[in-house]
Amino acid sequence: MKELFKDTRKLTFLGVMLALSIVFCMATMLPTAGTSMAIIMFLPTILTGIIQGPKAGWLMGTAVGIVILIRALVLPMSILDPLFVNPLLSVVPRMFIGIVAAYVYKLIVRNSKSTGRVALGSALAGAAGMITNTILVMSAMYFIYAERIADALGMAFKAFLIATLSSSAIIEAVVGAILTSAIVTAYTKLRRN
Repeated sequence: MKELFKDTRKLTFLGVMLALSIVFCMATMLPTAGTSMAIIMFLPTILTGIIQGPKAGWLMGTAVGIVILIRALVLPMSILDPLFVNPLLSVVPRMFIGIVAAYVYKLIVRNSKSTGRVALGSALAGAAGMITNTILVMSAMYFIYAERIADALGMAFKAFLIATLSSSAIIEAVVGAILTSAIVTAYTKLRRN
C-alpha cells in the first residue's frame, strides 16, 4: 500500500479517479442525469483496480463508499438514501468492486499483450465489478432492512429485488463492460506507445 503513496504517477491517478467518483456520485442527485450517472459512478473504481491493482481498487472503493455515506447523511434524495448512512450498505460493498475487477482482469489477460484479450478481460472485469456492487448492496439491504424497505416502497422486498435485478443491474453490467473495455484498451495502447 505504501508504494501507492510514494509513486507520484500512481498518486495522481488515484486523485483523478477519486475526483471523477465524487463528481459522478454528486451528479446522481440531478433529476435528468441520475440514471445515466449512476451507471458510471463506479467506473473509476473498476478502472483503478484494473490499472493500479487490487490494493488501489480496494482503496478507491472504500473512498467512494465514504463519499456515498456522506451524501446519504447530508443530502438524501430518495426514501432509501437514509439507509446508506449504515457503512454496511454504503462502504463495505464498494470495497470489493475494484478488487473483483482487478482479479477478473488478471485471470483473463494474464501477461498477454493481445488487444483482443485486453478488451475481453476488461469488459468482463467491468461487468464483474458492477455485478459485485449490486449483489453485495442488495444482500446487505435484504439482511438488514428488508422489512423497512418493503414498508417504505409498499411492495415485498422480493418484488423490489426482481425489479432492480431485471432492469438497472443488467444495464449497469452491460454499460460497465462496454465503457471499461473501451477505456482500458485505449489506455493499454497508449501505454505501449
